[in-house]
Amino acid sequence: MMLGTLYNGMSGLSAHMQKLDVTGNNIANINTTGYKKQAVSFSDLLRQRMATRGLPVLENGTVKPSLGSGTKVSAATRLFEQGLLVSTGRDLDLAIEGNGFFRLSREDGSVFYTRDGSFHTDANGRIVNSQGYLLLDAELPENFSDLSVDDQGNVACLDDTGTVIEIGQIEITVFSNPAGLKEAGENLFLATEFSGEPVTTTSGEENAGIVRQSYLENSNIDLTLEIQFMIEAQRAFELNARSVTTADQLWSVTNNLQK
Repeated sequence: MMLGTLYNGMSGLSAHMQKLDVTGNNIANINTTGYKKQAVSFSDLLRQRMATRGLPVLENGTVKPSLGSGTKVSAATRLFEQGLLVSTGRDLDLAIEGNGFFRLSREDGSVFYTRDGSFHTDANGRIVNSQGYLLLDAELPENFSDLSVDDQGNVACLDDTGTVIEIGQIEITVFSNPAGLKEAGENLFLATEFSGEPVTTTSGEENAGIVRQSYLENSNIDLTLEIQFMIEAQRAFELNARSVTTADQLWSVTNNLQK
């Protein structure tokens, strides 16, 4: 029995430490543009069947008492709820009001997806993210001005003669199960078999959402809830540590009785 208490306590310590890790990471990214919080779920471990002799028989004629064997973290799910859009006044700050993702490509052909719409231009006049991944292949003219992105994602600007230049249209990608995307770090995601096939569309179509220029999407973290989760995990961690200590003390008493 004491061994079971030790194992239960150890599993609880491990599981709630993982919850603290996830909660701490959420809080650390509260100001990360486009960050999507994670939520931890638990499940109980394999249950141990107890002997049924001497126990009352239930109406269906069976008795199935059992003892738990602890807990574990079953999943840490990414929640893609909409974050608050904040005005920045910067032409190349973009946000998606909806479910879509910006599609970014790398020189080697790799494709990434993100909700972080903080873009700038590279040395060739192309619109890229902070890692240099392309949002659009088209190049902006030298000395361009008055860059605009409409609700359909169409990009235009004025060249140095004041002529309107159409640059291209920003593509938006949607997934049937965005929670199945693989995290690639730096606010980037990769498509997987669990996310479903990426569906490329344009702003305002296929439930993709609408591109908003001069806005950025804040993280979707509720600080009050995260602090509540942290306190709950801390208290559960302390109680599991207490159960391990108590079992250890009882074991010591038992060993001393045998001397």
